[in-house]
Amino acid sequence: MKQTVIRGLFFVLTGLGLTACERFPSLQAGSEGPVVAQVGNEKITLNDLKRRLQETPAAYQQYVASAEGRRQFLNLLIREKVLLAEAKSLGIPRDPSYQQTVEKFKTDWKRRLKEYEETLQVESALRRLRAKDLAATDTEVDRYYNDHRGEYDKPVEVTASHILVSSEQDAQTALARLKDGQPFERVAKEMSKDPATAVRGGKLTPFRRGTLVPEFEDAAFGLKTGEVSGVVKSQFGFHIIRKLGEKQLPPRSATDVREEIRAKLERDKFNQWVSAKQAVLGVKVDDQAMLRLSLEESSKP
Repeated sequence: MKQTVIRGLFFVLTGLGLTACERFPSLQAGSEGPVVAQVGNEKITLNDLKRRLQETPAAYQQYVASAEGRRQFLNLLIREKVLLAEAKSLGIPRDPSYQQTVEKFKTDWKRRLKEYEETLQVESALRRLRAKDLAATDTEVDRYYNDHRGEYDKPVEVTASHILVSSEQDAQTALARLKDGQPFERVAKEMSKDPATAVRGGKLTPFRRGTLVPEFEDAAFGLKTGEVSGVVKSQFGFHIIRKLGEKQLPPRSATDVREEIRAKLERDKFNQWVSAKQAVLGVKVDDQAMLRLSLEESSKP
């Protein structure tokens, strides 16, 4: 946002062709460092200038690094101060529309700051968990490979489509439409809550064991080609799956799949950790509020 403001000032103030004084009287140093320019009662300190130069868009960094570029940039800041003085004389700070815009910005900024703080905390917590509690050891990786050796000696890739809905009632409605002979692709496009696949009639990218949630994989691998599942519940909602096909893949060695297995084990550990924490902290979901949200979304043009 700051870069946008600076870029705007660069073009606007330069475009206005305003001229600044070429020389300035000797000015006293302040708490922000030496004062390099003064416009009425407004001062521009050396530290002010340094900060603004650092915030200049990358495209102008090389230019403002030169003496000429720094002087031109200072002239832009002087013109900005002149316009700010004019704004005050015009009473703009007391204008209701100006005040409303500022208050809206303050509200948005507080929300964005809170979101940033929470995101930073989440990322920091994840890094610490991954480094210790969620880390999968080489021994665990080797054990998983040996316990699932058949999946790697003769790996199978499945192609499938699915319809994802948020309630079992919606899933039963989708199933009923399919049993009435409506095309799977049409029902997926009209009902599925998975935007990435709904536009393709529900078709998923081909997948192997260990890449999707277990409930979904178990159902998909257990189907015959062309067969449609019943309602399958997962952490994402309620699925109806149609198996489109499967093919045999070349064997995969322990070296080939080591990092894939490690990622899966750490993902499983994280899911188990979240479930345990949810049980301790308590999780409550207001289904009525979620229903209102669904109704609001469906009523949008």
